[in-house]
Amino acid sequence: MRRMSGKLRKRAFQWLDLPSDVTSDVPRIQIIGSQQIAVENYREVTHFSDGELRLRLSEGSLCITGAQLTIRAIYRDEVWIEGNIHGIEFAK
Repeated sequence: MRRMSGKLRKRAFQWLDLPSDVTSDVPRIQIIGSQQIAVENYREVTHFSDGELRLRLSEGSLCITGAQLTIRAIYRDEVWIEGNIHGIEFAK
């Protein structure tokens, strides 16, 4: 089955009154204190060490820095990171 065209898809989401973070392919980041981060809609993990995690996004990349970083869970479109999180940086 062919994918819905951009205009038709946008209209359907507007008609259903869905929030933009659900309907778009942009990353959704949930931060829980300085110990956990969940990132949805990432493309791939490009680098991982206990001090840095880099994710490729649909537009650009995301770099998470800290200490004792671990990937708690990794799914097709979501990744959970735990550790002492010091910084988050977006790059285009």
